[in-house]
Amino acid sequence: MKPHDMERFFWQLEGALSKGMWPDIVFKAAGDGRWSPMTDIYETDDETVIKMDLAGVSKDEISIVVESNRLVVRGTRKDESKTYEPQKKKNFVQMEINYGDFERVFLLRDGIEGRPVRAEYASGFLRIIVGKKPKQTVTVPISFHEGAG
Repeated sequence: MKPHDMERFFWQLEGALSKGMWPDIVFKAAGDGRWSPMTDIYETDDETVIKMDLAGVSKDEISIVVESNRLVVRGTRKDESKTYEPQKKKNFVQMEINYGDFERVFLLRDGIEGRPVRAEYASGFLRIIVGKKPKQTVTVPISFHEGAG
């Protein structure tokens, strides 16, 4: 794990926990080929939006699944330099872009079941829009008994 990955991990964890999001955190062995896309999560009055930076990931390589109370995003970013002839013989001077499989799991504070979910993918950003549960107003009846103390 790179030093900036560890710092980012703690900031993501702190941000998620402070907003009631509970990311499903799985520690993986170094070199297992998995990476974690940068993600912003914000709310409006009507929805929660999960915005992921997936530049270079084909739409066909992305999977979004709702599993009981979890929203799971999986995919793969392929390293085209392995197939692009001019780049096959290269010496890296710097390497910061992650390739391979990724997976992010999100648990929403109020659950996800029964909520409308849609996704949009444009300009390298995946937006998953989860509608909020309608606020229910409950009227509590008051019993009145004359002479009761």
